[in-house]
Amino acid sequence: MASSSAQHQTGRPRLISTVRDELSALVRLLGWWPAWLLPVALAIAVVLLTQRPVAVEVDVGSPRDEAFVRNFHTRLEQPGATYRWSDVYGYIALPGVGGSRQFTVELTLDVPRPATVTVIVNGETLFDEEVSPGWRTVEVAVDETHPVALASRDLVVEVRAPQYRDETAPGESRGVRVDRLAFRQAGDGGFIWPALAPVVWLCGAVLALYLLVGRTLWGIAAPRRSHAWAFATAIAGAAALAVLYVVSRVDLAAASGQLFATALTGLGLLVLGDRLLRRWAPEGSAGTTAARIGAAAVALAFILRFGGMGLPQAVIIDMPWHMKWLTTLLAGNWQALYYPGGLSSVPAEWGLELLIPKSPLFYVAAAPAALLPFDLETSVKWLICLLDSSVTALAFWFGWRLRAGYRTAVGAAVLYALMPLAFRAFAYGILPTIFTQWLAALLFAFVLAQSDRPPRPAAVIGTVLLAALAIVAFPTVAVFVTLVLLGYAVVLAIRTTAMARFRAAWQVGAAVAGGWLIAVVVYYGLYVEPVFASARALLGAESGGGSVRWPGGPAELVTWTADYVVTMLPLLLAVTGLAAYFVVRRTRRPGLALVLLTLWLAILPLFMAANYRMDMIGKHLFFTTLPVAVLGGAALALLWARGRWSGVLTALLVGVVGWQGLVFWVERLVRAST
Repeated sequence: MASSSAQHQTGRPRLISTVRDELSALVRLLGWWPAWLLPVALAIAVVLLTQRPVAVEVDVGSPRDEAFVRNFHTRLEQPGATYRWSDVYGYIALPGVGGSRQFTVELTLDVPRPATVTVIVNGETLFDEEVSPGWRTVEVAVDETHPVALASRDLVVEVRAPQYRDETAPGESRGVRVDRLAFRQAGDGGFIWPALAPVVWLCGAVLALYLLVGRTLWGIAAPRRSHAWAFATAIAGAAALAVLYVVSRVDLAAASGQLFATALTGLGLLVLGDRLLRRWAPEGSAGTTAARIGAAAVALAFILRFGGMGLPQAVIIDMPWHMKWLTTLLAGNWQALYYPGGLSSVPAEWGLELLIPKSPLFYVAAAPAALLPFDLETSVKWLICLLDSSVTALAFWFGWRLRAGYRTAVGAAVLYALMPLAFRAFAYGILPTIFTQWLAALLFAFVLAQSDRPPRPAAVIGTVLLAALAIVAFPTVAVFVTLVLLGYAVVLAIRTTAMARFRAAWQVGAAVAGGWLIAVVVYYGLYVEPVFASARALLGAESGGGSVRWPGGPAELVTWTADYVVTMLPLLLAVTGLAAYFVVRRTRRPGLALVLLTLWLAILPLFMAANYRMDMIGKHLFFTTLPVAVLGGAALALLWARGRWSGVLTALLVGVVGWQGLVFWVERLVRAST
C-alpha cells in the first residue's frame, strides 16, 4: 500500500506538485490566526485616523503634482508661478481624503482669452462662468446642498474650457493654465467615511509583507519562528503605514495600489526564484538556504526598485522622453523611431551636432506593457524593474559558476540587489540601458553555459540571435559585447587544443559575426553614412569636438566617476575578489566564469578612457554592475569564511553598501518630487 502510494506520488507532474507545495505553505501561514489581526487592526486605525480633517495644497507645475494631475500638459514656469496647461478636459484627483465632511476647493487658474470655464467637483458642476485673462482664484464650497459631491470619498476636480491652440505648441489642445489647488476639510461635521480602495490596498500590502517574510523563512526555520518573524516584520510595516497616513494621507492613498503591487510581485518572485535557484544549488540544507537567500535577494531587488520608481509621486528624469517615443510607436508611427531623426539625436544640453543610432528595440519590447491593466507608465516601470531584478538571479548563477561555494553566490545576489549605481540608473530613468544590460547578461550567461558542451545547432542559433539583439540595442553596448566575446573566444582557443574547446571558440566568434551581420542588415546599415557625416563635422578642427572635456585631467574624471557610482566600495570589493583568486587561492588556470567576468569588468577602464574625450561614461558604467556584484560577492565570501568576527565585518560591509544605496535612492526621489 505504501509502495503504491509512493509510486503514485512520484508519477504526478512536477508542476502540480510544486503548486500544491507552495499553496500548502501559504495556507499554513495564513492559517495562523494572529496574522489576520494585522490587516484588521490597520483597517481600524485608518478609519480612526481618517476622522482627523485634512488640508492639502497641490502646486500644479511643481514636481509634486505628478501623482495628482491627469490630462494635463508638461510643467511650465514663469516669474512667480509654476503651472500646467490643461487639455480641454483636465483632472486633479486627491485620493483618500474621505467623504461626508464639508470642504472647500480653491483653484488658481488663467485663460489666454475670455472663455467660459467650468469646474466640476466629484461629478457636480459648481462653477460655470466666463473668465477674463489674468490669474484668479476660483473658490467653491461643498456642503449638504451638494450631496453627490459631498458623499465622494475621493476628490476629483475637473476643469473644462474651449479648445485653444498656442503658436508655441500648435499640436497641443489646450484649455486653461492651472497653478494651484487647495483642499480644506471642515473641522467638524460628523463622521468621515474613508476611501475603500486605499484601505484594501494597504491592508493587502501588510498581509503580503507577512507572507513574504514567512515564506522566506519557511522550511529553513521552525514554523513558530517563521510566524513570529513574519508577524513582527508586518507589525513594523503596519506601524510605518499608520504614521505615514497621519503625516500625508493623500500621498499614501495615491501610492497604496503600487505598494500592494510591489509586495505581491515580490512574493511571486520569491516563490519562483526559490524554485529556480534550487536547480543550481547542491542538495542539502546549505544549498537550500543559499537558494532561499538568493530568491529573497531577487524579491528585495524588485521591491527596492519598483517600490520607489513605481510611486505616483516619483519623478524619473528621462521618463517623459521614453513615454513620448513609446506612445509614438503605439500610435503606429514606427518610422519616427526606426529612421534617422529625433530619437537618434543627442540631447540639446550636450551642445553637439551628433547622430547616434539609438535603436527602438527597447520600445518594441516595452510595447506589450500597454496590454496590462494599469496606466502605461506604471506598466513600463513594473516591466523594467522585473527585468533588472531577474539579473539578481543571474548574479547568483555566475557566483555559483565560480566554483567557490554557496557564499559567493549569495554575496553576489545580495550585492546586486543593493547596488547603489543601479539606483542611480533608475533615478535617471535610463530604461534602454537597463534593458540592454539585461540582454547582455543573458547573452554572456548563455555563452558560458554552452562553453562546456558540444556545439549544437539550436545553441548556435540561439547565441547568434541573442548577440544580434544585444548588438542592435545600442552602439556602445555593441562595442562592449563584441570586445568581451572576442576576448573570451581567444581564451577558449588558446586554453587547449581539444577540438571541443576549439569548436566552442569558433561558436562564440560566429555568434559575434552573425550578430553584427543581422544588426547591420536590419538597422545599422541605415545609419552608416549619416553617422560618419555627423562625426566628421564634430571632429573637425573648427568645431572643437575633439577637445578634452575634463580641464582637471584624468584626476577630475576619476573623482567624478567615484561620485557618480555613489560609493566605490562595491568596486573595491570586486577588485579584491578578483585579486584573491590569484593571491589567496593561487589560481593559475582561472575557470571560464572567472575569465568572462574579468573581461566583462575590464570594460570599465575602457569606458573611462573613452569618456576622457566625450562625456558619455555615466550610464555605460551601469554595464559593469553584474561583474562587480559577482566578484564583490567572492570577496565577501572569503571574508565570511574566516570566522565569527569576519562574519560581523561581512555583514557590516553589506549593510554599508545597502545603506549608501538606499539613502541615495530616497534622497533622489524626494529631491526630484519636491
